[in-house]
Amino acid sequence: MEEEVMTYDEAYYLDIEATKADNATPDIELMNVGVTKFEENSNPTEKSTQYIGDKSKRNKVTGYDNQFPIESDLIKNDDVVQYLYSIFRDRKTGKYAQQNLFIVELWNPVANSENTYKARKLYTTAVISGKTPNPGETITFSGDLKGIGDFVDGTFNTSTKTFTATV
Repeated sequence: MEEEVMTYDEAYYLDIEATKADNATPDIELMNVGVTKFEENSNPTEKSTQYIGDKSKRNKVTGYDNQFPIESDLIKNDDVVQYLYSIFRDRKTGKYAQQNLFIVELWNPVANSENTYKARKLYTTAVISGKTPNPGETITFSGDLKGIGDFVDGTFNTSTKTFTATV
């Protein structure tokens, strides 16, 4: 029987502590409250070549430029929202705008491992580019989490909030 994967079948966790201070203990939090849009774009880099004897081009993917457009309501007491907003508000740069993102496939449990699912870990930089204060409405902000390097494949335990890389 076919079963669709819904948006709530995928969880996004953000490490909101690791870059605040050198050697800080990770503070991995579920990115849920406030976030109204979170997309994943792989933005493949392509190379096209057409040799003199070819009628058509030869295409190949040579890399990826991972990007995650995000929109969020500004919520006072949500740690993830406050963390992302602080990057915009305080105009943070470099390592102070970088964090680990964990994409957890809740529809893809790991056999014989309670609360553990297939997951990917990506190091990202938050590029929060705008804030929109509409009269009579919740303030919103938006931007992108942009990938730094390749993702790491592995598993994520939602109870302990720990990622284990696949060897």
